[in-house]
Amino acid sequence: MKKLLLPLLFVLLALPAFAQPTVVTFTTHRGELFQMALDGRLINRTASNFVRISHLKPGNHYVEFRIRGRHGVYRTGINVFARAGFETNYAVRVSGRKVSLRVISEVPLGPPVVVVPPPVPPRYPDRYEDRYEPVPPRNEQPANDCRNLLDRYDVDRLIETMKGRDFESTKLTIAREAVRNGSIVSENLRRVLLQLEYESSRLEFAKFAYDNVCDKERFYYIYDVFQFDSNVRELEEYTSRRR
Repeated sequence: MKKLLLPLLFVLLALPAFAQPTVVTFTTHRGELFQMALDGRLINRTASNFVRISHLKPGNHYVEFRIRGRHGVYRTGINVFARAGFETNYAVRVSGRKVSLRVISEVPLGPPVVVVPPPVPPRYPDRYEDRYEPVPPRNEQPANDCRNLLDRYDVDRLIETMKGRDFESTKLTIAREAVRNGSIVSENLRRVLLQLEYESSRLEFAKFAYDNVCDKERFYYIYDVFQFDSNVRELEEYTSRRR
């Protein structure tokens, strides 16, 4: 009996490691559109510049990228590693027919959120109920304020407007006006930043838009639009002061 219990104990101890969540993301450096197959299974039928895969089995996986170039669609495959309990974010660099990956960051994933129902108020005898009056609800703002969120259609229109302008200062002014009275998600902010030619302009607008970013936990998505590490460090220091 003891011989049977020992292997069972090892299996039970190993279960939490396999149950840990694992997420990987892929973002192209210059916004190139791609299709992606993971371990032979097509992930996105519509080409995009960002793919996020959740609930992935930890370990090594084979990723095939399908990218349209000047001479048609070409394919290239790369082995990637999904770390248990982390969100691993890859930057995809396309150079001709060559595709390379670089890990931007590895963010630890927290435990699953457990929703606890509110406690049931005690029931008082009927003869006392007329002594209590209902309390009006409190008007509280949500912690994650995403009011007036720019959706993908709005961002597409913004990008088309910026492309129609020749001067960097005009593009920057248009982008500021679009974000000033609304909010934006990190991935769409990255798309807007790519419309600016100079890193100084990108850094200036990233600082301006930070307070209006809806998903600040994914603000690191934009870091790969900067070529110089000094600009990334300056932006990280700025955002840390704003938290």
